Amino acid sequence: MRAISITYSYMNIPRRRPYRQTARAAASQDMAQAILRAFRNLLHERWYDEISLDDVAAKAKTTRQTVIRRFGGKTGLLSAFTTSISGEIEAKRSIAPTGDIRDAVAVLVADYERNGAMVLRFLALEGRLEEVEPMLETGRRGHRRWVESTFGARLDAFGEAERRDRLAQLLIATDVWSWLLLRRTQGHDVPETERLLTAMISKLLV
Repeated sequence: MRAISITYSYMNIPRRRPYRQTARAAASQDMAQAILRAFRNLLHERWYDEISLDDVAAKAKTTRQTVIRRFGGKTGLLSAFTTSISGEIEAKRSIAPTGDIRDAVAVLVADYERNGAMVLRFLALEGRLEEVEPMLETGRRGHRRWVESTFGARLDAFGEAERRDRLAQLLIATDVWSWLLLRRTQGHDVPETERLLTAMISKLLV
């Protein structure tokens, strides 16, 4: 009788733990995304070294301790942000048809219109804050991959030395600093910036 009673009691225990664990994990993931969004919004407004974890927590409507528990600190938060934004940029840039200069430039300029000012603030911190260097290096590698993937077929028409030289020039022509010079320093609007970059890049691929 005792064994039967134990079996009966076990079979009637509510099995809610997996559901609760799933809900808890989903809530934790939602909070992580909210923190990353808050951090990103602040980076579009201010310099990285001016943003505190308290600022991020307030923007995300959570606590400083929650940010630390989820990301380990500001450097960990920057690392997670780097992974997130590099994947997003790669996905958005990949929509440009391979070899189509005009469309590639439009995608590139749209990226810089969204993120260019933020990237330039990070670049200005290079050499002063060691923690920003992994993000910048990730960005450089991703940009080079995009240039080689987008224009590689055209570059292959040149000999090895000429290809290397033209790739170096393409990396300059498509760099965020070129966007800055055309848009901010010279005051061109987006269509004119796209036209000028398209003309510059086209000359490197013929």
